[in-house]
Amino acid sequence: MSEDLLTPQEIADKLGVKISTIYYWSHTDSIPRIKLGHLLRFRWSSNSKWLDKLEKEGQNKRHINIDRFFE
Repeated sequence: MSEDLLTPQEIADKLGVKISTIYYWSHTDSIPRIKLGHLLRFRWSSNSKWLDKLEKEGQNKRHINIDRFFE
């Protein structure tokens, strides 16, 4: 069984964000998407994995090494 593709509005509704945010994330390659010509479509399964990855990463990318302040 194939998975239905979601429109930008549908994925925005599922994620609870504005559609402009979806277009921005898509433009910056931040969200998994499929381009069909000029159309954007999304698989919920791909975006669910993307959300899981974001959740696991948390704030690790913003780690500040405070040791350098006490040298």
